[in-house]
This record gives sequence, structure tokens and C-alpha cells, in this order.
Amino acid sequence: MTFGYTQCPDICPTTLSLLKSLREQWERDGIEFPQVVLVSVDPGRDPPSMLARYVAAFDPAFLGITGDEAQLQQLARGLGAAYRRYDGQDPRHYSVDHSTDLYLIDPAGRLRSRFPQPLAPEALAREIRSLIGASAVPRTAVSAM
Repeated sequence: MTFGYTQCPDICPTTLSLLKSLREQWERDGIEFPQVVLVSVDPGRDPPSMLARYVAAFDPAFLGITGDEAQLQQLARGLGAAYRRYDGQDPRHYSVDHSTDLYLIDPAGRLRSRFPQPLAPEALAREIRSLIGASAVPRTAVSAM
């Protein structure tokens, strides 16, 4: 999971591109990659349909979610993330600062690990594999067990 928004000029597209590359590599190796989720902290400009198109442009397997301000604040606080909107003179043009970390959440909804930027692809892949353990075994090996 990562926080961002569709109009982010730098970190969001870079992070999603990296995650796409990692997912493709794991798929070639027959390993199931964790679900990638982008949480938009800009629900005013990122309605669900736009968010879905944005993440699908990186990888159709990625999910984009958002919520109202109270929901976003609760999720961000629970993970130790932060974001802040900076209004400009034109209410349609503003920027949003947001945490750039990746958050590995287990199936029970618990935070397993937090990965700060800059993300080193090989180290990130190794760490994720070590944290998810048995589920990082190639699919063919799992089905043979």
C-alpha cells in the first residue's frame, strides 16, 4: 500500500512503475506478488473511476482506493503516514504532500513492514519475500505440495 494521488508529479508514478516491474519479475518467476494499493489522499480530484484508470495504466492488477477525509485521516494515522493539501490561488490547482513510504499489510489488516524512500528494488523484493514467507514460494512448488 502507498499513499498518493493521480496528479502527483514524481514519486507516485516512480513508485508505481517500480512496483509494476517487481510484480512482472515475480510473475515470470512464478511467484504471487502482494496486491498493490494506491490510497488517494486527493478524493476531490480522484473520483473512483479516474483512480481506477490511473492505476490500471501502470498495471491492471493494481487497485486504487480513496475515502472521505475522516476515513483517510484514520488510515494514515493508523499507519503513521501523513499528507497535507496546499491550496493555491485557484481552488482547482493545488498540491498535496504525502508520505512516500510503502506499507506491507498482512491479510488480517496488520502493518507488517514500512519501506521508506528511496526504494532499492532488489532489497525491497528480498524484504517482502522474507516477510511473506511461504507465500513467496513459486506457484508450481506450492501446487505440488
